[in-house]
Amino acid sequence: MNPEQLNSPNDFQTIVNKIYQNEQFDFVGIALQSSEAPHSIKWDFVAGNTNERFRKIVLRSGIGIAGLVVRTGKPFWDNNLNHYEFSDEMYTPIAKTESLRSAVAIPIISPLTNLVRGVLLAGYRSNKIKISGQTALTLSQYL
Repeated sequence: MNPEQLNSPNDFQTIVNKIYQNEQFDFVGIALQSSEAPHSIKWDFVAGNTNERFRKIVLRSGIGIAGLVVRTGKPFWDNNLNHYEFSDEMYTPIAKTESLRSAVAIPIISPLTNLVRGVLLAGYRSNKIKISGQTALTLSQYL
């Protein structure tokens, strides 16, 4: 799907569902930046969730995997999310809430402003599958 056409909530949920069904991730989510001040970023579109706690998570730029992707505009992946504690800069609430052991996050960039408007995150609850840069490239094909 062309990023210029991604506007409605149904578009984002469709992407999440497609990735979840086609790529065998345990969890897939998209968090978008609100257009209204204070421009908070929340997980609004998910598949494979085990509970509804993700709805209370508000991302902060530069904190956690998704926050780092928002700040830098670059993909990030980690195959050992269990070692991050609450006090760590890379602590990821969505990983703890959904019991993810590995995850990849890529930026969603607005074609109009060329700024990061959100994050696409996908992860696994087991250590059996390893995530790499190739995984990030595969995800980017859905945007």
